[in-house]
Amino acid sequence: MLFIGGLIIEIAIAVTFLLGLFSTTYYATRLSNQAFVAARAGIEDGMIKVVRDKNCPEAGCSSPYDLLVGSETASVTICKDSCSGVGKTRIESIGAAGTRHRKIQAVLSVNATTGKVDVDSIQEVAL
Repeated sequence: MLFIGGLIIEIAIAVTFLLGLFSTTYYATRLSNQAFVAARAGIEDGMIKVVRDKNCPEAGCSSPYDLLVGSETASVTICKDSCSGVGKTRIESIGAAGTRHRKIQAVLSVNATTGKVDVDSIQEVAL
């Protein structure tokens, strides 16, 4: 009787441990995805600022700045000419959700005369 009781308790402890491990892994994945979405929203917001003002961040367009996306945040940095070459604007966005962070970088070509903006690349980069 004592052996069977001990075996049942051991199985219950193992199941509890495994359920805790699976829920933690799921939670971490969810936070990572939320951080990615926040970073992507930061990139989109930065692109809107550049489209509205071709001289961003020089003329009244703050950089770096924080963007609140739901309960997550994105830290957005816009750099013109000196970061990626003349006529290029680089936008970096770091999304944060809980303990997880993801970084996305976009490079835009901005025509100095017309203000036309073309997206050269958008990619996730390592922190």
